[in-house]
Amino acid sequence: MNNPDNANEVPLTLTQRARLIVECLPVVFFTLMLVFVVTLLDDITGAPPSIFLILFLCFVIVVVGWAALNRIRDLASGVALVQEDLLERSWRSRGASGPNSFSGKFEQLGRMRLSSKAHGQGQNGFRYRVSYSPASKIVWWLEKIR
Repeated sequence: MNNPDNANEVPLTLTQRARLIVECLPVVFFTLMLVFVVTLLDDITGAPPSIFLILFLCFVIVVVGWAALNRIRDLASGVALVQEDLLERSWRSRGASGPNSFSGKFEQLGRMRLSSKAHGQGQNGFRYRVSYSPASKIVWWLEKIR
């Protein structure tokens, strides 16, 4: 995994590992749903499943599978990177991520998802030591640089 020259590493906490594992579950769910549609739905409804449903589920599996692969990469490394960066802007995200989903834009790191802890620690326009998982693009915590 790429480690920027000014980055250090810290071990992932049990909570961080658990969150990464939980975020892998959608690929399992949609894969099981596809297996159900292809093998059992015909027996229940008496008609073969729609090709559009099968293609849609395959598309969803690719999307959530890519996200799960990134979570697994971060889990396998076992560490979060820590580097200094400027938090340009943070905001509450809307959409499928849920009501307590936050994002931030950093000068060097770009757009990242913020844990609720990191969102509570951040103020726009300040420099921070940023702890993050690079493949998942999740910021775990921020520490203001004085």
